[in-house]
Amino acid sequence: MKLIKTEFNPNEFALEETLFHTANGYLGVRGSFEEGIPSGTQSIRGCYINGFYDTVPLNYPERLYGFPEEAQRLVNLPDIQTMNLCVNGEVFSMTNGTILAYERILDTDEGVTRRKIRWKSGKENTFEIEITRMTSFVRPWLFLTTYKVTSIDFSGEIEISSAIDCKVSNFVDENDPRVASEGIQHIFPDNIECSGDIAKVECFTGVSGLKLAICQQHVTSKASNVVTSTTENHVQTNIIAKLKPGECYAVDKFTVLCDSRRAENPLTHASMVLNDCVSKGADDLLKEQLDFLTNFWKSAKIKINGCPALQDGMEFNMYQLLQSAGHDDISNVASKGISGEGYEGHYFWDTEIYIFPFFLYVYPDIAKNLLQFRYNTLDGARNHAKIMGHTKGALYPWRTISGSECSSFFPAGSAQYHLTGDVAHAFMQFFYATDDVQYMADSGLEVLLETARLWIDTGNYGNDGKFHIHSVTGPDEYTCCVSDNYYTNRTAQYNLLGAVEVYNQLKASGLHKKAAEKIQFDEAELEAFTAAANAMVLPYDENLGINAQDSSFLQKPIWDLAATPKENFPLLLHYHPLYLYRYQVCKQADTVLAHFLFEDGVSEDVLRNSYMYYDKITTHDSSLSSCVFGIMASRLGLNEKAYAYFKDTVRGDLDNLHGNTKDGLHVANLGGSWLAVVCGFAGLRLHKDGLHFRPTLPGAWESYAFRLQYRGSLLEVFVDENGMDVNLVSGKPVTVFVDEAKKIVD
Repeated sequence: MKLIKTEFNPNEFALEETLFHTANGYLGVRGSFEEGIPSGTQSIRGCYINGFYDTVPLNYPERLYGFPEEAQRLVNLPDIQTMNLCVNGEVFSMTNGTILAYERILDTDEGVTRRKIRWKSGKENTFEIEITRMTSFVRPWLFLTTYKVTSIDFSGEIEISSAIDCKVSNFVDENDPRVASEGIQHIFPDNIECSGDIAKVECFTGVSGLKLAICQQHVTSKASNVVTSTTENHVQTNIIAKLKPGECYAVDKFTVLCDSRRAENPLTHASMVLNDCVSKGADDLLKEQLDFLTNFWKSAKIKINGCPALQDGMEFNMYQLLQSAGHDDISNVASKGISGEGYEGHYFWDTEIYIFPFFLYVYPDIAKNLLQFRYNTLDGARNHAKIMGHTKGALYPWRTISGSECSSFFPAGSAQYHLTGDVAHAFMQFFYATDDVQYMADSGLEVLLETARLWIDTGNYGNDGKFHIHSVTGPDEYTCCVSDNYYTNRTAQYNLLGAVEVYNQLKASGLHKKAAEKIQFDEAELEAFTAAANAMVLPYDENLGINAQDSSFLQKPIWDLAATPKENFPLLLHYHPLYLYRYQVCKQADTVLAHFLFEDGVSEDVLRNSYMYYDKITTHDSSLSSCVFGIMASRLGLNEKAYAYFKDTVRGDLDNLHGNTKDGLHVANLGGSWLAVVCGFAGLRLHKDGLHFRPTLPGAWESYAFRLQYRGSLLEVFVDENGMDVNLVSGKPVTVFVDEAKKIVD
C-alpha cells in the first residue's frame, strides 16, 4: 500500500506529520520536513522512544488521600531530523523558489517514507530532491535518512547541513484534556562531542533520571568536505560537494538512539549499533526492512476484493499497529503509539481489548511481550491496590508507563477497575490461542490469581445474596462511579472463573506451585472465586429486555442527541462531567462491548434489544466505539449498519474523522478495524475448544481473506458468496467451527 500526497497543504501539516511518521515499536519520528516549515504553519516536531519517560508532579487545589502525586510523560527527544540544502546562498524549502513537482509517499511494503521534489531555485537552477526515511524493524535503534540531490542544469557547490538539536520541549494544548497542558523541557544534554566523523550526544531526563545516547554519522556518495562542530545544546555537520548537470549526490545519515531502560551503558550500545549499521550500508538496511515486511505481510494482510479504498485503509492500519507496538517487555502500546504526544504516551486498556488480538493471531511473539509487560508491572498493580484500600490483589493503573497510576481524574481514571479484568481476559485468550502451558505457569497464573483476588476484596454480598461491585466506572466515561456496571462485572466474572480453570489445569501437572508459593495462595480461595462468579450481579431490565449498563443507568433521563448542536461534540469538551453523568448518554460501547466479549449465556433477544437501545444513546465520541458496534451489528445480521460502522472505523485516521489525528494515531481504532473484519464479518470467537466463526459477506465485496496463527498453525480463511473456507497453510491440524459445524482443518 502507498499513501501518496501530491500537494503541500500547510493547514494539514501537523496531520501529515502523524500519517507519515516512521516508527518500529521502539523509536518513533514524526513526519516533519527536514528543512522545517514556513512560519505560521502548525507543526508538532517530535522524536520518541516507547516507554522513555520523565516524571511530572500532579498538582491539585485539594489533594485527597490516594491521589497520585506524580505521573510519567513520554519525552520529546532531541531533534534528529534536520537536513538543509543550500545552493548559491539559497536554502531549499517548500516556499522558496518554485516547486515544479511534489510527491510524498508512505510505502508499507518497503517500510519507508519518501519525498520527491522537483525544485527550481530563485536563480533558475533546477534540482530533483529525494529524501527517504526508515526506522528499522530489524535494528530498532536506527533512524536512517538518505538525502539525494540530482542537478538538472546546475554546476557548482552545494552544501547540506545536518543537525542534532537538544533544545526541545513537549507539545502543549491548554484547551484539550487529551494533551499535556503545560510545556516543559524534559531532556537535557550531559555530554556532546565528536569523534572523527561521529557525533555523540548523551542526555538525561530532568526528574526520572533516565539516560539517552545518540550517535550519528554521515556517509556520502563521493568525496566531500565534511565538518562537524558542537555547542552546548547542538551538533552541526556541514557537507560541501561539487555537482554537475545530470549528476546525483547522496548523503546517508545514520542516527542511533539507545536508552538506559534497555542498556546498561547506552552510549556503548549506540556506538556498537552505529558501527554495525554503517558497515552494513543504507542499501542493505533498506533491503533488510523490505524482507522483514514481506514476511510480516504473509500473515498480516487482509485481502478485500471489491473496495480498493478500504483495502488501502486496512493495510495502513495494520502497518501502523506494527509501528506502534512495543517489541520488548519493557514497553507496551501507547494510545497514540509513538506517532505523537496525545495522552502523553500512556498505556491504557486499549492494548488488551483492541490491539492485543491482532498480535495474538498475527505476531504471537509481540502478543507475549505485551502480556509480559503487564507481568513485569504486577508489583506496581499490587501497590496500586494497596493505595486504593485493598488488602489483597492487584489493581492495574488506568494510565501508566512504568506501572504506577498517572491519572489525576479518578472518576474516569482509577475507578475504571475493568482494566484489571481486561488484562486477565488477554491472558486467558493467549492461553486458549497458544496452549502455552509453561508461560501460564511462569507468568500468567500469578496475574490471574492476583487480579481475581482484587474482585473478592472489591465486591461484597448484598442482602439479596448476590455479589455486587460498587463505585466503579465502566468503559463509558460519560457514566462514572456506579454500582454493578455490567461490563465490569462480566470481566470480573470471567477473571474469577479463568483463574480457577487455569489453576486446576496447571495443578494436574504440578505447574501451579511456582505462582501459588510465591503469593502464598490458599486453595480455599478458589471456592471464593467460584462462588462470587456464580453470584455476580448482571443487571437486567425485564421491561426493556436488555442488560442495564449499571444499577441506576436506566433511571436517568435520556440525553437528546438529535437536539445537541454538532459543534458540541465531543461532549466532554463542552459539558461538565457531572452534567453528563446525570443522563443516559454513552461516550462509547459499554454493555455492547461486554456482549461482544462475553456473549455466552446471553439470549439472542437480549443481545438484539440491548444493541438497539444503546445504539440510540451512544455518541461514539471515543474512537474505541464504532468498531464494537459494527462487530455486534454483524453478529445480529444488521449488515448495512455493520458496514457503515466499519467504514467509519477503517479510515478513521486517514480521513481524520475525530479531528485530532495531528496529536497521534488512534491506535485502538486501528486494531478495531482488524477486529471488525475478523470478529465482525467473519464472526470469530475464541473458546477453549477452538475457533468459532459466523461468516457474513458485506454486499459491496466480492470476497475477503485473512490468515491466523493458532496453536502453532497458520490458517487461511476465505469468504465469498458461497461461504467460508478455512485451509491449513502450515503446522498441525486444528479444530474450527463454522456456523456451529465442527471441522478439522488439515
